[in-house]
Amino acid sequence: MDDNCSAEELVSRVKIILKNANFCHLGMCRSNMPYVVTVNFGYDDNYIYFHTSQKGKKNEIIKENPNVCFELNYGGEVYSNKNACNWGTKFRSLIGEGKAELIEDEVIKNNALAEIMKKYSGSKDHEFNEHVLSHTYVYRIRLNNATVSQNKMYW
Repeated sequence: MDDNCSAEELVSRVKIILKNANFCHLGMCRSNMPYVVTVNFGYDDNYIYFHTSQKGKKNEIIKENPNVCFELNYGGEVYSNKNACNWGTKFRSLIGEGKAELIEDEVIKNNALAEIMKKYSGSKDHEFNEHVLSHTYVYRIRLNNATVSQNKMYW
């Protein structure tokens, strides 16, 4: 990240990555052992949202230790060169950390799920099956401690 970047430019870069990244890599830790999983995500100006079933390793770990990190990226093109030291990758990434907070308020939960759907479909106009919703957990992570990185050589 360019240390001379203005606040407006930083916000712009964060929004570009949130819009263009397809997946969120979520890092968790239990008993001093890291665990990383890929999740679908949505976002608004304050939070990243992800969903999961009510059973499984993610929930067990988050319940025990809600401190998480996340990474989003896009690009990923590899540039070759005859000289091995001149290879590179075109990418932009957003890395952050925070607490995964289980959303229990139904209105906030539905809004978060709508943001996830909007991320992938372009629309928030979706109906949610009540039975499925009752068996779905939705978490949020506040977007207040994140850094942006990019390989400037190719952008």
